[in-house]
Amino acid sequence: MDMDNEHTCQDCGYYRQHYIWREGQYIPISGHCVHPPRVRHCRPGMAACPKWIPQDASYRATRLPPE
Repeated sequence: MDMDNEHTCQDCGYYRQHYIWREGQYIPISGHCVHPPRVRHCRPGMAACPKWIPQDASYRATRLPPE
């Protein structure tokens, strides 16, 4: 992980986090990049690649669990 980079995979619009419902809350289990050709295996804290784009409001509304 390169935390000197201000962007991470978890903050990217192409990152898709997966969750499970356990004990009354969503728990993140894994995630991946959906940018074609989908070859990048990433973890939430990894430094972002050059294809990084910001997450917009519709991404946050539809992809993140409710608080």
